[in-house]
Amino acid sequence: MLKEIFENLSSPILYYVDKSGNSIFRNFCITGDTGFLYRTTIPKANAGKVLEYRFMLDRYLRIAYILIPLLLYFIFIHVKYSLIGLLFFEFLWLVLVNACRLYCSNLYSNFLLRNIGKYERVKFTPNVPQGKKDEFVAVYRSKIIVIGIVILLFFLPALIMRYTMSLNANAKRNFRQIVKMSDVYFALYPKSVKIYDMRAYAKAMERDYKGALADYKTVLDISGKHFGKHDYVRFANLLFMQKKVTTPTDAVDIFNEYVTKKNLSILETSQMLWIKSIFKIENNIPEGIVQEYDDLISSLDSKDTDNQFYISSDKAYILYLMGEYASALETYNILISYAQGNQKHYGKQLKSLYAERGFAKRRMGDTAGAAMDFAVSGISPAELPEYEPSYSDQEFVVEKF
Repeated sequence: MLKEIFENLSSPILYYVDKSGNSIFRNFCITGDTGFLYRTTIPKANAGKVLEYRFMLDRYLRIAYILIPLLLYFIFIHVKYSLIGLLFFEFLWLVLVNACRLYCSNLYSNFLLRNIGKYERVKFTPNVPQGKKDEFVAVYRSKIIVIGIVILLFFLPALIMRYTMSLNANAKRNFRQIVKMSDVYFALYPKSVKIYDMRAYAKAMERDYKGALADYKTVLDISGKHFGKHDYVRFANLLFMQKKVTTPTDAVDIFNEYVTKKNLSILETSQMLWIKSIFKIENNIPEGIVQEYDDLISSLDSKDTDNQFYISSDKAYILYLMGEYASALETYNILISYAQGNQKHYGKQLKSLYAERGFAKRRMGDTAGAAMDFAVSGISPAELPEYEPSYSDQEFVVEKF
């Protein structure tokens, strides 16, 4: 079947007269009854008139074959990317191309009926040697290869632009060039998460915070429900940019909106909660932090002791940063007691837990208790300050491109 279709498409023969003197014109069908038969020998003038009309239709059809995919391509690259969207555009391409072919077929059929008369549908089988058929196929295959090369050449600048932008981004230079080049890229090529990341970074460095924020939102929208390793940076920068554009409260609301669109594991959920909690503490909006940790912990399976332990450790750390030292101390007591009873799994965490509890005790005025915890932790006095719960003011996060 595929060989027949390929030979039909590759053959330039549109008309022949068989041994019985019947005139047969090739129609626009790819398989099945591919010919229109007249049981008479049609004068050359009349046959030539038909073929001229056929050549005209073929020209229009070739134009449609070029314009339809180009039009759909440029529409596709400017809409929100999704697998369903891609399949829809492929389906639409098939529908439009076949609709054009069907329209030309109808015009051709009517032309024959008006100028020559009624025909019979038959198989279009001109007496062509196999060598000649192979030659037609080879020429047609060459055209396909040329089209493939043209497509590759069209996408070659995209690779060059991506490489140039990566070099500039990693070298922290030519930010305006990154923005301009990315604009050209998006005008010609499909959406790329990496290009959006680089443009967001460049816009941030150029203090175009609204533009950077829009790009981060676009990236998070493009990826749909998938959560990848680069999303940690994107969400952190989303908070940072939204705060620059509006307020910290708005930033938290937007952060929550986009987080709920993702399918997150427990670990990813806890890490996103950590990022948001640090941001809220830094911007003096601690309301709801403890409740969110309690809700996350209560949502865990009773047998999921690892996540219960580590998320509770995060909660204790956050409580300390919030100045809730009594609550932090209570949580540390539970964690240390549990870790001591399960040293095979959590023994390594005791060192930092003792130190953190010691700082909580010291904040509450229990100097002796703090000193005992510091001693039990085994941490040298010189290294001890590194274990006090703390955070750095949020900055724009840059990663390698």
